[in-house]
This record gives sequence, structure tokens and C-alpha cells, in this order.
Amino acid sequence: MSDLSQTPFFSITATANPGVPKVAEQAYLGLVASLGGLVAAALLIFAVATQSAADAERIAGAESGSVTTLVAAFAATHGRPGGR
Repeated sequence: MSDLSQTPFFSITATANPGVPKVAEQAYLGLVASLGGLVAAALLIFAVATQSAADAERIAGAESGSVTTLVAAFAATHGRPGGR
């Protein structure tokens, strides 16, 4: 004879695997986000430093006051027609 009773698809007695605790997940995501932020900040600082080295040398070599030199450099850079 055949057994006509149906077995459940999901066993009620099965225990769920708890996996990684939520605190560990949050710590890991915080660590990854912090490292990503540090890398992004380092790349931004490196990009600005390499692009403005010539301007920094020009400003440092100017004989007028530092504020006057900075205002003149800002006006020369941003005072172009067309905003570029």
C-alpha cells in the first residue's frame, strides 16, 4: 500500500540558522564605509595637491601680501568669461 499522508514542504521542526549577529554586520559595514571615506578623501587631497602645485609656487613667489595674492589668483581663475 502507498502512504497517502502529505509531508509538509517546510519542516516546522527545522531551526533557522542565526547567521552573523546584527552588531557584527553593522560593525563590518561601518568599517568598510570608513575605509571608503578615507580613500576618497585621500584621492581628493592628492588630486587637489597635484593640480594646484603650479599655483602654489606662483603664489608663494609673489611679493605682495598673501591675501592680495590669493584674491588676485581667485579672480584670475574664476573671472573668465563663460564661467570656465
